[in-house]
Amino acid sequence: MKKPAFFLILSFIFISAYAQEDVLENNPPSLKWFQVNTPHFRVIYPRGFDTQAERVANSLEHIHEVEAKSLGTAPRKISVILQNQSAISNGFVSILPRRSEFYTMPTQDYNFIGTNDWLELLTSHEYRHIVQYQHAIRGFNKVIYYLFGSISLAGMAQVAAPSWFWEGDAVVAETAFTPSGRGKIPNFGLVMKTNLLEGRKFNYHKQYLRSYKHNIPDHYVLGYHMVSYLRRKTRDPDIWGKITARSWRVPFIPFAFSNAIKKETGMHVTDLYNEMADELASEWKNELSAVVLTPFVRINPRRQKAYTDYLYPQPLADGSILAMKKGIGDIEQFVLLEDGEEKVFTPGLMNDTGMLSAEGNTVVWNEYGFDPRWRVRNYSQVKTFNLATGRKKRIGPKRTRYAGAAITAQGDKIVTVETDTEYKTSLLVIDPVTGKVMKKFLNPENVFYSMPRWSDDGKNIVVLKTTPEGKTISLVNFESGTFRDLLPISQENVGYPALHRNHLLFNSPAGGIDNIFALDLNTGKRFQVTSSRLGAYNPAVSEDGQTLLYNDQTKDGLDVVSTPFDAAKWKPHEKGRRASLFFLHLVEQEGHPDIFKDVPATPRQPVPYRPINGIFNPYNWGVTVDNDLREASIGILSKDILSTTSLSLGYFFDISERTSAVRGQISYQGWFPIIDISVSISNRSVNEGEARFYDTLADPVTSEQRDVIFKWKEKNIQAGLRIPLLTTSSKYHGGITIGNSVGLTQVSEFENNIDEGGRFVPSGNASFYPFYEYADNGNLVYNNFNIHAYRLLKQSRRDIYSKWGQQLEIQSFETPFGGDFEGRQYSVFGILYLPGFARHHSLWAYGGYQYTQYDEAFTPSSQNYVFRNQIPVPRGQSVRRFQDFYSLSANYTLPIWYPDIALGPIVNFQRLRASFFFDYGSGQGPSFFSEKGKDYSSVGVEAKLDINILRFLPQFDIGVRYTKGLLPATAEFEVLFGSFNF
Repeated sequence: MKKPAFFLILSFIFISAYAQEDVLENNPPSLKWFQVNTPHFRVIYPRGFDTQAERVANSLEHIHEVEAKSLGTAPRKISVILQNQSAISNGFVSILPRRSEFYTMPTQDYNFIGTNDWLELLTSHEYRHIVQYQHAIRGFNKVIYYLFGSISLAGMAQVAAPSWFWEGDAVVAETAFTPSGRGKIPNFGLVMKTNLLEGRKFNYHKQYLRSYKHNIPDHYVLGYHMVSYLRRKTRDPDIWGKITARSWRVPFIPFAFSNAIKKETGMHVTDLYNEMADELASEWKNELSAVVLTPFVRINPRRQKAYTDYLYPQPLADGSILAMKKGIGDIEQFVLLEDGEEKVFTPGLMNDTGMLSAEGNTVVWNEYGFDPRWRVRNYSQVKTFNLATGRKKRIGPKRTRYAGAAITAQGDKIVTVETDTEYKTSLLVIDPVTGKVMKKFLNPENVFYSMPRWSDDGKNIVVLKTTPEGKTISLVNFESGTFRDLLPISQENVGYPALHRNHLLFNSPAGGIDNIFALDLNTGKRFQVTSSRLGAYNPAVSEDGQTLLYNDQTKDGLDVVSTPFDAAKWKPHEKGRRASLFFLHLVEQEGHPDIFKDVPATPRQPVPYRPINGIFNPYNWGVTVDNDLREASIGILSKDILSTTSLSLGYFFDISERTSAVRGQISYQGWFPIIDISVSISNRSVNEGEARFYDTLADPVTSEQRDVIFKWKEKNIQAGLRIPLLTTSSKYHGGITIGNSVGLTQVSEFENNIDEGGRFVPSGNASFYPFYEYADNGNLVYNNFNIHAYRLLKQSRRDIYSKWGQQLEIQSFETPFGGDFEGRQYSVFGILYLPGFARHHSLWAYGGYQYTQYDEAFTPSSQNYVFRNQIPVPRGQSVRRFQDFYSLSANYTLPIWYPDIALGPIVNFQRLRASFFFDYGSGQGPSFFSEKGKDYSSVGVEAKLDINILRFLPQFDIGVRYTKGLLPATAEFEVLFGSFNF
């Protein structure tokens, strides 16, 4: 059968791209690791994280059966790694190899974490992914797993269940089992709600696969609402376990997931989506029936149709307003709003803490800082920008873990939150000039602080405080260090506190819609300040105290709006039922609304974890196919769970050459330099294409066209060192890799099909064709030195290429160690990216130079060796090799159309883009032939479509190219197959 094989290959393609990591995500070797074990989990953690590791181990064991029940699967034992060196708040589950990793620094964003403890939120969400993968091992998937390993299982599991199910089901779990999962936070579904209430009920394909034309929430949001809705509709908590059991038994059948939904519910997936969207829209419209909207004036302009947010309005002394602008067509940037919009600064890679602070001429925020070598170790720093001088500054050391930051109106103090590598949270005040810590407030109970901000006079701080019982807002006196809770501790997800004189302003989802509330600090009375249709956020009061500024959600993004700051018009807060109860059925079905409340404190004995013991950890075996369909293999892939060592060993079949090889590779990345070693024994066969042969030069009439085919046996061993350095800073992604490798290639039984000789192919009595890039019989001993560097401006979703950036590649190939062949080649290649004439257009150019050593004698006895070409040549031209070759190209790329057209479930068209190019090349000096120089040039156009195939979330690009050769005159039409974009 064709279809099963086709789907199997697709699964290999997807997962191979993930599995073949170049630089592994790991930690410095100085980190010492320990482990605690339970019947079902092994928790691995760095020294000093013992208390939290024991808590996580007990929590995982506590939820093991309960949270897995609705999928009907109890996972076998798995390793969970607690990563405490990263300032990124994240987590994941992988079966390549099988493990879960928790990145333990909590997020400051209250609309992400809610009222939960961060580690408990991670535990619930990531454990559900563990359950999903275990549930996927059934039927045909089970056979695939035992025969071929985890890559094939992961591929088939992803084929048979869309990404929205995986993440939506996990969000459902965190919502059902914790007091404040994302399903209970209105902001989580805000964009979907906005689109539906604004009449933008997009079709299923667009809602899932997303769009370049409109802002579509990610698959987490779609997935939560789809999974939750069907559980409510059917009143069956096990419904998704039944559906996925069906689809994962026969994942090779096209659209198995939709067919499984049909079998269980009578609806296909598109029907389910349409019904869910219609019912949600109806419920949300009913919520608005009694809402009396707060009148306001919009401040920011709306000059473009692309969805754009203007976040965190900050009033300045001169009457202007600073905000952070970002959208599907804009990277984050700070703008001034005053009679229009003025861009003032582009920050770096932001740690989005859900807040911004600006006073006087100083803006304060958080950015990530990166360790140059170790990918897991990174930092969160406080940054400032002076609007008057244009100077950006880091406050404090590089290796800080600060998140959330605000400056006083007087500009003399910055308050921030530090979470150390032992999961201890501290509220700090630092000097904005020296970066030194001025004050560290005691936190003996280790409650979680977030989103701090100063009072007008700089004497007090308001901060969110999260405890095991819930959340409140505390007032902190800077001098005395005393804390006073201003609200009762509860599960109300309050956020973004701001003090103005005797009023505390804050956000709250009370009533089901996010709005701004106020607490009168003198009377203790609470008021509702805004009444928004979709959501109001991020309050700030103007310098004169007359105007309230905030964000209001619209169909085109968050606007900065203003309304009079008039306490007399505020409504007294009325406690009541939440307007949206879309999560209640989940809580009722599971029956454990706060599952971590009663986790037993079982003592666990820690023991050292020695990475060397797990260095051989196979996660895949059997058949795999690489992601460009050029090679298939039968073998073993291994990677230890701390990502220090990757191994592969197997039998490989080259699909294009139709030859076989045995190959082994090891990459040890636990030290500062990466050590790479590879060994192979192979048969080779290469078709060099047609060549014209003559009986004699004087008799061209009798010439004939024949393919030149070479065959030989090859043994190769190569070893090298790499130093991959991450140079990402400010708004630029960057890196540089320096490497050197030494190799030995031993060739035997080399022959061609013309005269059964070697690489010199005769043509009549007077000439021959030299193929110097083949080693012929003998030993080629070579050295390869290379440098790769890049610096690229971060991109918005609509950008095709970076607007500013550079890439550089330097290669050196030599034979300095003897052997039977001699060769030398140096090349340099660079790309420059520039902005085009319109938004999302890109002008980019490349240039390259390559020197190749040639033996001008061109005799069959010559031992000259020519290394493979390393720089691009003009498109559409057949270019000969020269001693010196120069290559130049100018390209202009632009989007043409965002169609958002789906041809049923087969293909979804997201973007049509075009490129126009001019290529030039010049060869100088000796070549294979008698020419001493030759110029080449061509012009052309490419058109590419960014598409989704068979409802798979990764995009694929496909297109055509027409090239017109100028020197020499040629014409060529090509079909272009691109790659999957994850």
